[in-house]
Amino acid sequence: MVEGRSPASVGVQAISFSAAPRRGAVSMIEIAVLASCIVAAAVVSNRYAVDIMIRTFLWAGLALAWNIAGGYAGLISFGHAAFFGIGAYTSTILLLNYGVPPWFGMFAGALIAGCAGALLTMVCARLRGPFFILSTLAAGEVVRIAALNWRTLTGGSEGLEIPPVPSVVDMVFKSQWPYATIVIAYMLAMFALSVWIEQTRYGYYLFATRDDEDGASAIGINPCHTRTAAMAVSAATTAIGGTLFAQYFLYLDPTHVISPDISFQFALICAVGGLGTASGPVFGALIIVPLSELLRGLLSQSTSGLHLVIYGIIVIIVILYFPSGISGAISRAASRLSPRAGLPPVSNLKNSDAES
Repeated sequence: MVEGRSPASVGVQAISFSAAPRRGAVSMIEIAVLASCIVAAAVVSNRYAVDIMIRTFLWAGLALAWNIAGGYAGLISFGHAAFFGIGAYTSTILLLNYGVPPWFGMFAGALIAGCAGALLTMVCARLRGPFFILSTLAAGEVVRIAALNWRTLTGGSEGLEIPPVPSVVDMVFKSQWPYATIVIAYMLAMFALSVWIEQTRYGYYLFATRDDEDGASAIGINPCHTRTAAMAVSAATTAIGGTLFAQYFLYLDPTHVISPDISFQFALICAVGGLGTASGPVFGALIIVPLSELLRGLLSQSTSGLHLVIYGIIVIIVILYFPSGISGAISRAASRLSPRAGLPPVSNLKNSDAES
């Protein structure tokens, strides 16, 4: 222990360095990737390719929303499909039963999902690790079962269908391009929110709580309030993505919309791209979504299940050889090319602590 310094101060300094946002050379790569997405959306004309792009951008935004809780706050959740479904069903029910445009209905769904996320976090505040994960998974299943049995509201297993009548007010369009524009705007908004969180004091509170809860409490941070706010924001923004999903596919049923597979997909995209970074979910979605769609299209008819095997092998290889995700690999490469853009070496940090 360093003399003259409290354990909390030493721990918080380490947290700040380990969680500090990595900008510089990596930010230029992020800008290039985002610009390429926009250019691709404007240039590509094939309907199947545009459909894959829309799905990719939507899942990138949803993964960024999940990352606020799972990556920044350390609240690994396998129940985000519940918030996704709440957003989709709230806007759809308001549209079909009361004529409320989805442009407004999405915010009603976000409000309900945000309150549900905050309530879930407060109820499960004392749970950690796998126990919290299981509690979120159970919460998601409760919402799915409720949607299956509440037929008068959700349509039960038959689901709800949005009339395919083009209307800007109802967020139903003739072509794919308006949808592509909307989901790109959603992805960019979530990316900007993530970058903003990384650069604010609240973001550092999240990093401190995630990495050392006791040390964060010692310097006056309230872990419960910090995590609750993060989960509420994550749930609300996930619900907005659920509304966009409903308006694009024009059909909802609890088995697919509130499925645990959706929650697993959120976590998988962030893990492959880089957990706890703004660019990680974008990189992960650019790899996972097109890969899964292309493998399904090329191999699903030839050999049953072969596309899933290949998809799983590729994902395992990426996770094994890039434990910090694609974003972490790019960051390390950028640090070698430009040492000033990287974080200070750990050895220098230890030497400075010893000298103090």
